[in-house]
Amino acid sequence: MKVGIIGCAHMQAKIYCQALQSLGVEITGVFDRNPLRGTTFAKELGIPFFPSLEKILKSPMDTALICSENSLHYDYTLACAYHKRHVIVENPLALNAEDAKRMILTCEENNVKLLVAHPVRYAQTIRDLKAIYDAGQLGKVLAIVGTNHGKNPGGWFIDKELSGGGALLDHTVHLVDLSKWLFGFEIDSIYARTNSHNYEDIEDSALLHIHFTNGVFMSLDTSWNRPDNYPIWGDAALKIVTEKGTVYVDGFGRRSDIYLADQPAMNHLYEIDMNTTMLADFKRCIEEDLPAPVTGLDGLYPVEIANFAYQSARMKKRIILNQKNKIEEQETKQ
Repeated sequence: MKVGIIGCAHMQAKIYCQALQSLGVEITGVFDRNPLRGTTFAKELGIPFFPSLEKILKSPMDTALICSENSLHYDYTLACAYHKRHVIVENPLALNAEDAKRMILTCEENNVKLLVAHPVRYAQTIRDLKAIYDAGQLGKVLAIVGTNHGKNPGGWFIDKELSGGGALLDHTVHLVDLSKWLFGFEIDSIYARTNSHNYEDIEDSALLHIHFTNGVFMSLDTSWNRPDNYPIWGDAALKIVTEKGTVYVDGFGRRSDIYLADQPAMNHLYEIDMNTTMLADFKRCIEEDLPAPVTGLDGLYPVEIANFAYQSARMKKRIILNQKNKIEEQETKQ
């Protein structure tokens, strides 16, 4: 497996590259539309910088890792597919469902794999939860409280043309994906509210209320509410209320937080890095020509849900996804 980096704007780009290198994967180089950012990234990782997308796609790579701004995922994925390169793309897959579907179809037509980075699936805490649920030890799930908090990333994340949205889009992906992957739940309706405390067109806090088709409901807080000196990025946590009790799990893993006088806060994680575990699975998929473990359709689902949530927030109405995505006629009381 030989990987070329298409866009390094996302902070995960460096994390993924280091994980790939630890797995013995050759990184053929990096292209970024911002030459300064791209050359700096290349120097730090000790890899070549390519001044154009065309040149890196002609390098001896078989797989592209796309970690660009969200708005460029679509164009870059199509270009990679046309050049017969497998694609690993950072979440969210796209900014809207139509673009996501075109990306899936184009990769299928060109016989290349499309894998979407949903690393929280690979956290050991989440794997343990799935094993317990699949074994029937949790019993019937009644309700879920989800939180995907984090720091405000700044930069292009707060430029709507590049990001496509703020905290809602940024932090809806993981837990919506887990609700389906862990439990097989399908969303029936969604009601969302957002706030923009610091920006005109980008929300920095959001709260979603989701009803599933089986009667289970979930609240999901996707806010950028962690301070800059928080010891880790944030959380991706589920508090699950079942007929047998309550279980709490954080997708960032089991950890200890350390606070000492006159020193920055520190943390120690006890799990194997979920990014490395995910990329090892993707590497095996490509090298052994196996089915994609996280597919384009998996990436499409949270994109659709995020878009419905934005629609709900704009209209201040509950969006019913069944019945042809009918919008509830009566406005939800504020």
